[in-house]
Amino acid sequence: MTESTWAQQRELFDDMITLYGRKTTLEILKNTNLKVFRLHLATSNKPAPIISEMKQLAISRNIEIRIHNKKNLSHISRNARQDQGVAIDLIAPHYRKLEHLIRSDLKPGAEFILVDRITNPQNLGMIIRSIAASPMTGLILPTQGCATIDPLVYKASAGCLLKTDIYRCKTSLDGALALQEKGYQLIGLSADGRLRLNELDNETPKIMLLGNETEGLSAELQAACDQLLGIPMANAVDSLNVAVTAGIISFHRIR
Repeated sequence: MTESTWAQQRELFDDMITLYGRKTTLEILKNTNLKVFRLHLATSNKPAPIISEMKQLAISRNIEIRIHNKKNLSHISRNARQDQGVAIDLIAPHYRKLEHLIRSDLKPGAEFILVDRITNPQNLGMIIRSIAASPMTGLILPTQGCATIDPLVYKASAGCLLKTDIYRCKTSLDGALALQEKGYQLIGLSADGRLRLNELDNETPKIMLLGNETEGLSAELQAACDQLLGIPMANAVDSLNVAVTAGIISFHRIR
């Protein structure tokens, strides 16, 4: 294999999403709009109608099937307890490293949500769904400290996971600082924020930072922000669910 071929193959795998579980995998195989690279099955799987159906669908769609022992399958799924002996690789053209965004031109009006330590898969999935449905440009997703892309996130996103531009960074702070240096304005969501949604400049490229479900933004991220934004609330309510907050800010341009 030449160096250029290896680089192309590595980039293909970097921009791929692997999910697991029998129900999720069968649902994906039935959806011909989704591009599937490979189906993985464990040798420990006992004969079952759902396994047979997966194999038939994969064959009919010309999808490669690979058989592994249980240990190797768990390395692929990264969740031995819940993979049920099945994993599937999805080609995800909208799922890329942050470097892709850093190398691209800075576009006026571009807006992204960056999540900081969002650990609940349902919250992450609902945030992705809101971004996909709104004028928001995409999501910045740290690979450390946040929920990982898994079947729960896929389900909560209602299939929007593969429709949303998602850029991966190592940590929230790393991603925020790199984007700030690129020219993006960092806007942190905080109960102490004085800036309001109707005061946002729609032309300035922005990163809207959403913090942890209980603790909010980390002190380091708050310190890095150019401005802090608050959502006024009535009846002595002091906070909103992070996915609800994401929905509000995703649609702030629609008034």
